[in-house]
Amino acid sequence: MLKNRILTALVLAPLAIAGILYLPDQWFALLWGMAIAVCAWEWTNLAGLTIIPARAGFLAVCVGVMTSYQQWAADMEEWLAWPVVGWWFLFSILLRKYPSKLLEIKYPLALKLAVGLFILVSSWILMVWTQHNLGSKQLLYLFVLVWLADIAAYFGGKRWGATKLSPEISPGKTVEGLYVALVVVALFSLAVAGVLYANEAGTFTRFEFVQVFDFMVFSVVTVVISVVGDLFESMVKRVRGVKDSGFILPGHGGLLDRVDSLIAAVSVYYAGSKLLGIFFQ
Repeated sequence: MLKNRILTALVLAPLAIAGILYLPDQWFALLWGMAIAVCAWEWTNLAGLTIIPARAGFLAVCVGVMTSYQQWAADMEEWLAWPVVGWWFLFSILLRKYPSKLLEIKYPLALKLAVGLFILVSSWILMVWTQHNLGSKQLLYLFVLVWLADIAAYFGGKRWGATKLSPEISPGKTVEGLYVALVVVALFSLAVAGVLYANEAGTFTRFEFVQVFDFMVFSVVTVVISVVGDLFESMVKRVRGVKDSGFILPGHGGLLDRVDSLIAAVSVYYAGSKLLGIFFQ
């Protein structure tokens, strides 16, 4: 299993990096849109929709909303991210306080499809806006941040994991693994901030130290929400009674299993970048 995961990652990661850095905005939007379309198809199964024409209908709605977003989302750039951020923070609170109850609720099919549409389409829009408005380097930082946290949490949990982070939702995740991930991300963000905020003399002013601290906290919060996104999908899979969202990626399961963290993290990342004035380019 681990070998398959590593091999799949070694193939997909360079392709993702190349796409972020070298594809024009419209081609990146198309590529990410294709990924979200696959996730939408997998979501229909997680939601309990088993009839193929109905699943295709949901997919068509998602694709239709994405392809027409410029017609209705042009004036939403300043605020669209915040309802999504609110959703993930609300879920993180519910997850912390009522994990067992979340698994026991009988969710209506319409609600599950509406949530999927909201999460998937908004993540596509915010990822496209990140690429277009903040630049490819800043988008790449988001991907590396989430990947690094995922790797650090996995190996940190294997080495020191003893306390389950959310045993009802995802028994494999540990508090110790999360702490390792946050420490690694904090150090990584400080290294990146050293490049972003150092002046020509290689020193920092007092104000620049504040910027560096904000950047570190911003990076850590982004990773925390990425973990919430992972746990959200784990909860959905447990409610459905399946192990993976699909089988498209050897050793990983479905595509949604791989990008669930990014889908959640991009909202906080985009909103935080704009709010704090963090611009790599």
